[in-house]
Amino acid sequence: MMFSQSQEQLNAVPSSSVDRTEMTRMAVQWAQKYYAKAAAHHPRTPHHFFLENHEVDVTEFDQDRSRTVAELMKNISLLGTLAWNKVGTILGIDWNRYPVNKLCLQDTDTLIQDVCNLYHQALEVFAQYEYPFRLSVSLGRETVKLRRKYSQTEPLMLVLVQLQFHYMGRMLLEWMSMKERTVFFLYFKTLEDYLYSPLGEVNDLAGKHLSDSPALIAVQQLLPILTTVAHQVYHTVHHLNPGYCSISGNVKNHILQYSSTRDIELFQIYLCWCVLENSLRPIQRELFPMCVILYPRLHISWKLIQDMLDALSDALENRLLPQNFAVFSPYLQVLSEIFSDQVVQSV
Repeated sequence: MMFSQSQEQLNAVPSSSVDRTEMTRMAVQWAQKYYAKAAAHHPRTPHHFFLENHEVDVTEFDQDRSRTVAELMKNISLLGTLAWNKVGTILGIDWNRYPVNKLCLQDTDTLIQDVCNLYHQALEVFAQYEYPFRLSVSLGRETVKLRRKYSQTEPLMLVLVQLQFHYMGRMLLEWMSMKERTVFFLYFKTLEDYLYSPLGEVNDLAGKHLSDSPALIAVQQLLPILTTVAHQVYHTVHHLNPGYCSISGNVKNHILQYSSTRDIELFQIYLCWCVLENSLRPIQRELFPMCVILYPRLHISWKLIQDMLDALSDALENRLLPQNFAVFSPYLQVLSEIFSDQVVQSV
């Protein structure tokens, strides 16, 4: 493990207000220790995204598409290696000396090949002019399995596979014409949703709850409005931070808007996972470590995250039934505390 996990009693969420206070206090202590160790690695490497918004028919015939796909298939292994080098640059990792997890050559090759295989199959669907949602049928389950494979090791491994997927996707898009990339981006986003989000865990846990479970009922109300809530929260944060810039640009930049709303959706899905599992483990095991690893490198300020969590809590309180909001409230409180100045700016 990258860092030692907290004791078992940190995981379960108690019902009484006294116990909830103690749970939050212990979660903050754990987060402070995690952040203090992780903050030692803080390289900041700028990058830029190039994709523009263009409406296009995904089934419209493009005589160059088959040629482009053939070229990409031929060079997909090379692009995988180049993407892996980019991941190391972004994270500032020396693969041979990094103390967290010294990846051997076989581990590296397997991770690169796993992501290459995903894109190989996505390109096949793209070449056949299938709609992007077909990936949900053909690759959704496989992508969930891949996510679990790497998340079971340690948070760094999940970050590595996600970044490998992200930068390899960008390299594939750069190889394409603007018309092709605006189509393929939809395939890219479909797979990204499965790889970045623990929806597979949420769906599996939901199936184990009785139909009258308060946790299940609360999650069932939230899931259909995830995106609506995310857009509302994004615009609130944008209003509070009009001049804010990350390495992707200004907060009103459409690429930053896309990644920000995706992250807000992600936080909500982790809330659903915690509620269904009745545990802080998903936050401690995945969400917080991934944020600590990535956000400083991407120039995402902790104040922005704090504003997001405040706006998210307000949005959920306004949109959910009171009894359903009460189910999420303990976990929202924990998120607010572990991403507070008491933790993330304490070193």
